[in-house]
Amino acid sequence: RALQQRGEIVAMTGDGVNDATALKAADIGVAMGKGGTDVAKEAADVVLADDNFTTITNAVAEGKGIFFNIRNFLAFQLSTSFAALAMESVATVFGLPSPLNAMQILWINIIMDGPPAQSLGVEPVDAAVLKEPPRKTSDPIVTRALLTRAVSSAALIMFLTLTVFSHELDDGHVTRRDTTMTFMTFVNCDLFNAYACRSSDRCFYEISPFSNPSFLWAMGFSVVGQFAVIYFPPLQAVFQTESLSLSDLLLIVCLSSSVLFLDTVRKKFLQQYCSDSWKGSILRKLRKKKRGVYKNSKKRDGKATGSSGRRKHCSSKSGKTPVFENGGKTSIRARNVTTL
Repeated sequence: RALQQRGEIVAMTGDGVNDATALKAADIGVAMGKGGTDVAKEAADVVLADDNFTTITNAVAEGKGIFFNIRNFLAFQLSTSFAALAMESVATVFGLPSPLNAMQILWINIIMDGPPAQSLGVEPVDAAVLKEPPRKTSDPIVTRALLTRAVSSAALIMFLTLTVFSHELDDGHVTRRDTTMTFMTFVNCDLFNAYACRSSDRCFYEISPFSNPSFLWAMGFSVVGQFAVIYFPPLQAVFQTESLSLSDLLLIVCLSSSVLFLDTVRKKFLQQYCSDSWKGSILRKLRKKKRGVYKNSKKRDGKATGSSGRRKHCSSKSGKTPVFENGGKTSIRARNVTTL
């Protein structure tokens, strides 16, 4: 109860009848499945089927992975939504026609965003995530760093898409080629953004493309579907598109890949603004530094402490000998000891 009053999340393990009260009072009660009593199992929130405490570690790792995957999912979805909304808003403000038609926007929201976004939820747990300190129950899912990543990605996607649209709109009339180039640019930026959102800390070249098979299947389905919309005649009539040349595709890929460049800059040079785990890494470094100071102080104390009952004299730079005896052991408060 003292830990709970301090705002800590308390977990309690037990297997006997006398543990039922503590298991019920704890935030997370864990009972033993094999050797535990029925009373303990009823009072607990979690029952270990194999009575192995390693299972708790695996469960905590899975929980952390799910939480951070939800954040990555939100970063991808918010950036796509912000980009589409801002693109239409900017085009309206400057008196431009709509860059995308209704069917293309519907395709982006349902088909192109759906499978890649869902596959981000099953991304394997990153080793860096497991080292993160426990989060508070009051910590929000949508953080300032997450919004910074989403808004910056959306701004770049909007800029690239409108740049291609304005370049193609040279005669003032919207043609199928204009909307197709704009449509393809937005979709490619979206796919590159999905790959970048697989991790909030690691750059795209540090992520194994084969570590998440579901993501590969989702990306493959999205790419095949997008090419079908562009090159399959029945779908061309529905989505008002036309075939693009190889040079057009190469240009779109080169432009949209700049989303990965932006993501690398954020993760390498702007971690304090764009990373949710930046504070956690700083705390880990401080803890390591404190451990090092603590070990060094223990070594100094060991040299300056005697095990016999006799008084030991020491001298410091100030010439004083601040020696104190406690239970047959001699301790020294002076920090700079020169001779013993």
